[in-house]
Amino acid sequence: MDFSLLLPDEICVELGERARERRLLLNISVEELAQRIGVSAQTVSSFERTGKCTLTNFVRILESLNATPDLQTVLTPQTNSIEDMRAKSAVQARQRAYRKTKSSA
Repeated sequence: MDFSLLLPDEICVELGERARERRLLLNISVEELAQRIGVSAQTVSSFERTGKCTLTNFVRILESLNATPDLQTVLTPQTNSIEDMRAKSAVQARQRAYRKTKSSA
């Protein structure tokens, strides 16, 4: 499924469904997963249906489902060409975004 073609709510639902499929594949009940991450079974069930929960709970769910390595590429810049790689390496030294300074008149 191409997330770039989905609306935010659709992505959330898809992630909830994927988490449910992985939980079932690992033969873990909703109650057991909820206990592992310290939330109610209703919270886990709601996430699996809607894809909505706190970011902390989402990461805890992924951790319990051995899926944290899947986060490795989230929000990392994609390099497509040699020119992109050169530009990326030139920018890596900067720690802050450029901010315009007021010019004195």
